[in-house]
Amino acid sequence: MASSRFSRLVSISLLASCGLLLACGKADDGIGKSSIVNDDSNDESPVRSDDTSGGLNIDSLGEQSRYDSFAIDDSFEGRGTRENPIALKSKNGEVVEIELSVIGLLPDGSKEKVTDLTYSVDSQTIGTINPDTGVFVANGIVGGRVEVTATSKTNESLQVSYFLEINVVRTIFGDGVESDDALRFAQLIEDESRAPTIDYPLDGAVMPQNVYPANIQWANGQAGDIFRITLEKPHALVRAFLIHEGAEFKFQWLVDDLAWRGIAQTDEDEMAQITVDRYDAGATESIQSAQVVSLKFARAALTGSVYYWDIEAGLIQRINDGEGTAENFMPEPPMVDTNDCVGCHSVSNSGRYMAGRLGGGENFGTVFDLTTDLTVDRPDGLWPTNQLKWWDSTWSPDDSRLMVSAGAASSPDLLLYDPFAGTALEYEGTLPKGIMPAWGPNDDWIAFVSEADNWSAHVEASNISVLEVMGKDSFGEITQIQTGAGLMDRPESGVALSYPSWSPDGRKIVFAHGTGARSDRNDSALYAMKPDGSDVVRLERALSGANDDFQPNFSPFDEGGYFWLSFLSRRDYGNELAGTKGTERQQIWVTAIKKVTEPGEDPSAVAYWLPGQAVESSNISAFWAPRACRDDGEECSVSSECCGGECVADGEGALVCSPPPPERCRNLGQTCSSSADCCNMRECRNNVCIQDIPR
Repeated sequence: MASSRFSRLVSISLLASCGLLLACGKADDGIGKSSIVNDDSNDESPVRSDDTSGGLNIDSLGEQSRYDSFAIDDSFEGRGTRENPIALKSKNGEVVEIELSVIGLLPDGSKEKVTDLTYSVDSQTIGTINPDTGVFVANGIVGGRVEVTATSKTNESLQVSYFLEINVVRTIFGDGVESDDALRFAQLIEDESRAPTIDYPLDGAVMPQNVYPANIQWANGQAGDIFRITLEKPHALVRAFLIHEGAEFKFQWLVDDLAWRGIAQTDEDEMAQITVDRYDAGATESIQSAQVVSLKFARAALTGSVYYWDIEAGLIQRINDGEGTAENFMPEPPMVDTNDCVGCHSVSNSGRYMAGRLGGGENFGTVFDLTTDLTVDRPDGLWPTNQLKWWDSTWSPDDSRLMVSAGAASSPDLLLYDPFAGTALEYEGTLPKGIMPAWGPNDDWIAFVSEADNWSAHVEASNISVLEVMGKDSFGEITQIQTGAGLMDRPESGVALSYPSWSPDGRKIVFAHGTGARSDRNDSALYAMKPDGSDVVRLERALSGANDDFQPNFSPFDEGGYFWLSFLSRRDYGNELAGTKGTERQQIWVTAIKKVTEPGEDPSAVAYWLPGQAVESSNISAFWAPRACRDDGEECSVSSECCGGECVADGEGALVCSPPPPERCRNLGQTCSSSADCCNMRECRNNVCIQDIPR
């Protein structure tokens, strides 16, 4: 990628007793205010420097008081104000820099450069500034507006703020496309029959800023056609040009990583617009996109890992945040008789442990430590695989207890296990019959499916109840909060309730309702309610409209004003060549759930497809958890088990996880115990070093 630097000198006037006023020079006036110029002209127009003195070092308030009046120099044309910021433009990732300085005006009309200033910027997402020299460097990835403040070192009450507007433009040409082909789209015509139709992303979807780049998919076209894919925000523009080269063309474009990041983090409160235009090679005409798809990027970073069940493989797969493919982290599970299937899993709240059900009809279960190497053949669980049986499981908030449904398929019981010993625990109170338990995040209630007519996979009639948690291994009142029959008049019909899941704050339960819990055959839709069963709301925005949405499961993350809910759907993902269109294959989707809503308000957003899944397989049972690692102070055997990355001997000779030394800080995407572990002042969130995500 080509990279170039250019600099500007902008002078700013300093006002003493009544504040500071700004004067700034021309900079990149090929870019209009709050807009992007989409041509390829040279925007580097000459810039004036009005630094007329050798400089003035103001070292006392007395010297500063020598100034009695100020005015913005007419030659600066008033730029740098909030209303008229200095405009810079970066093309294809070029690093753009500008030098800022402050000029003091004396009573006789002369000017003197002020040198005792400290410069700061309100956000480093777009760029950084040298605090001593006033040189601002835009990173060329993220656009938008920044406020730069110059503060007197001798009197902090004297400041001046000025504003920069950075526009980022990227143009990407696919194989076989020439730069002149971009000119074919100078004039677009409307023709619905020939216009490209965008199959993915879905219009109105809400995504976190760190989501893996979307694979934009569309339909309509033939060999020889050229497609222009555009992603745009007020201060960011990405255009990719692809040619339909023949039978292997799948009408898709996986957005370039830096281009996607730029769109996601630029103008955080603005919707991104996506279009796909077509140059019809046969008619030599360019056809305008059939629609404009709008995306919202929440100020959120969903880190951690998603564990889901690949039905065809009979294995649990893992997708780590920021990665575009799933990891087969346990390719050879323990054998039960002649079967090595593992499924019906649940992941602990810390992300460290996974309970899995093994075998075919035997349904023996065990617990695995996810910080250990499970790629070895037939890895050991924490206890023997022929010790306990169950159907479903859920973890207590502190990972110390495992509640399961076990026993006869027609009437399972809820039981309490020690997940580290694999033994049943004694408890106070009564545990009811039930399936699909979900332990609340506040350790006060356990939701479960009650009065079920069968075990989880075959339930067709059921209700939802809650069990009160009175204390450690102590349980109290059982209350039915919702009945399947109470929703039988809804579009999906049926009397089966399934898979209750708690929001991270414990104020909502989302569940599925329909003709049954089988995601490969039944009809089902998702609902939210309060823990007492009131305020039942259908999640219309998240649903596909085809009554094929199942198994809701909240992630533990509270990010960007939303909770984030994974679920299963047989809806189409993308087109029939690159996606799943027409297959009704079960895939995992994610919807943003508003934290604060009015009674009766649908809290959901249009969903997005979870990147990293294999579109050739049916994928179910998604659990989102923090990245599996051991915190500082925990025992370890190798450094890869540790969040901080160092397994060293403590004072008594035991090996424990410890923070990494400064020269071996943790890079972007690596695990961490705290932000101090991360390189370049990155933030450690959910055990992962991330890029700065504005909140």
